[in-house]
Amino acid sequence: MRAKRSRVLWLAGLGGLAGLLAGCGSGSLVVNVDVYSFLKGTGQDTVVYAIPPNTSNTVASSTPQKVSTPGAGSSLVDSVLIFGTLNLQNQSGTGTLGLQLFIAADSAGTYNPSAAGLTVAPKTVSGAVSVLDTVSGSLLKNVDSLFAKSQLWFRVAAQGSNASLVTPVVGKMVLKSLILSVWMRQKLL
Repeated sequence: MRAKRSRVLWLAGLGGLAGLLAGCGSGSLVVNVDVYSFLKGTGQDTVVYAIPPNTSNTVASSTPQKVSTPGAGSSLVDSVLIFGTLNLQNQSGTGTLGLQLFIAADSAGTYNPSAAGLTVAPKTVSGAVSVLDTVSGSLLKNVDSLFAKSQLWFRVAAQGSNASLVTPVVGKMVLKSLILSVWMRQKLL
């Protein structure tokens, strides 16, 4: 397993004054985590899907991937915003495909339905066409507290459907970018 440098950018308030904000007693901090940089080149940034005919809901996913974060420590996580892009590279068939992001404290936890931190509305895919999609919004509150830890596990899933009675929907969903902005505030004693 190759070692990875931490790919976390620290941004704090105006002018990057984290120390000054912390000294004020109620400082705020934003930590941007480039999740994609941990997935790129590992194969975990691509989910191959094959949705059989007459299927209303099926899920294909990558294996869980560990991501190091600075951890919020005693700070309170207010919210986690997400921005990313993906490419739905359909090869055949017509159906719908959406992204799901699972976040947990360990790899096995990413398979629990309660670990779903984000679900992106499905897009229609048809034929041999690529569909570009934007991933943006807030993560569900059930995963916010996990960002107090120094490591998390992520699993990317493609959720799809196929109304055809004959032709399978086949292709791959490729994540192109994924940044999480974690909004924290210092815990008051």
